[in-house]
Amino acid sequence: MKFQLGAFATGRTTILPVFVGQKGEQFGLNLTDYHGKKKDHVVWFDKDGTRFVVVGLGEQKNFHLNKLRDAMAFGARAAVKEGATEVTALVPTLEGFTTEQLVHTSVEGYKLGEYRFDKYKKSKETITVETVTLAGFDGALSGVEGAIKTGEIYAEGTIIARNLKNEPSNKMKPFVLADFVQDLFKDSKNTSIEVFKGDALQDKKFVGLIEVGKGSVNPPAMIKVTYQGDASKPLTALVGKGLTFDTGGISLKVGVRDLSNMRMDMGGSAAVIGALYILTRLEAPVNVVMLVASAESMPDAAAFLPGDVIEYPNGVSVHVGNTDAEGRLVLADALIYSKELGAERVVDIATLTGACAAALGNKLAGLFGEESVVEGIKASAKVTGENVWELPLWDDYEELLYSPIGDIRNITEGPGALTAALFLRRFVGENQKWAHIDMAGPMDGAKTHTYSNEGATGFGARLLADWVLR
Repeated sequence: MKFQLGAFATGRTTILPVFVGQKGEQFGLNLTDYHGKKKDHVVWFDKDGTRFVVVGLGEQKNFHLNKLRDAMAFGARAAVKEGATEVTALVPTLEGFTTEQLVHTSVEGYKLGEYRFDKYKKSKETITVETVTLAGFDGALSGVEGAIKTGEIYAEGTIIARNLKNEPSNKMKPFVLADFVQDLFKDSKNTSIEVFKGDALQDKKFVGLIEVGKGSVNPPAMIKVTYQGDASKPLTALVGKGLTFDTGGISLKVGVRDLSNMRMDMGGSAAVIGALYILTRLEAPVNVVMLVASAESMPDAAAFLPGDVIEYPNGVSVHVGNTDAEGRLVLADALIYSKELGAERVVDIATLTGACAAALGNKLAGLFGEESVVEGIKASAKVTGENVWELPLWDDYEELLYSPIGDIRNITEGPGALTAALFLRRFVGENQKWAHIDMAGPMDGAKTHTYSNEGATGFGARLLADWVLR
């Protein structure tokens, strides 16, 4: 499928996003306020051989970019159902937003709306669309071809993250993830790749990863990709939790009817992989290292146990109170390593706690950390529509990490998302600027709606890439 700039022409399936009060007179329509209201379906109009897909944006005063993403996603799905080959997507003009922003967002929304994960299904929906023309309401669009390119690349990064998370648990293992990363970045400019396995994990003292992964027949791996688009800039680390499946280990998850979504416990790794893809494809002038701590958590005779103590190379000993709080144990390795590599800024992202999902629901990720990094991520979230909510690193809760046999414990009573963030802070370098994103809530969606489809959302890929670019 090809995106191009152009003008409205009759005879094509045409996506028409409208605000309350817009009537569409320039296209021979007479719409009502109903058509402009934000809703979860489209309205069809046939006029002079053109099939209009009318999508409501709501009140113009309440507009944000996600509403345009949603509109284009609805239009993309409608075009597929129609079997259309030529589509026009009408891009509104809005005060406070550049044409580049609106074109970029429209392309993102269309590609993400058209996405489906049907790799293992016998019956697949055929996508017939060959060309999507981005046009203005009052004439042709021109001169913003670069916005099409960036919109496509941003969407591709999210699609990579979605695909990785949607893969079945019998297909996605730590070494499979490592192989995928090596293949994805092998031809990228200014990029180097290292994968630590077996004895190399011992040599690097990745003790948390070793402990979490030793109950599985599928061994763990630490995946490192360095991209130096501009090596003179301070190093930024993107750290992702890569649990390809999480049973809970010896502290087995119980009372859950369907555990299959635990294949998405590598959502943080999918996010940083997607983000680095965006940065390398854009040939961004940044200096970034991506670290993915990948393991499979299983109960076994060799598995680590509640009551074990893990001694990290930064001098912190961790009492394992519950093996199902394993994500923070592997992230600790990567955070320590980021300091050794000289990263001045580090962001970790993980499907870390059910407590965060319970507090914020499935549309917000929890955000903790140093003010400048947090504010930058919040600014990027407003652009990419991957919403975050800042939560406190409340020092008084440090006492909840108390252990009678180690320096700290990996499980606590009380505010689980906050104490998990406080746990991770113990492994951040004194002079590093750090933030932690708990994406347990927006990990996946139960149905296809807006620009997020059923299954994995791909949350975090565009957010992190945009933040690094800032």
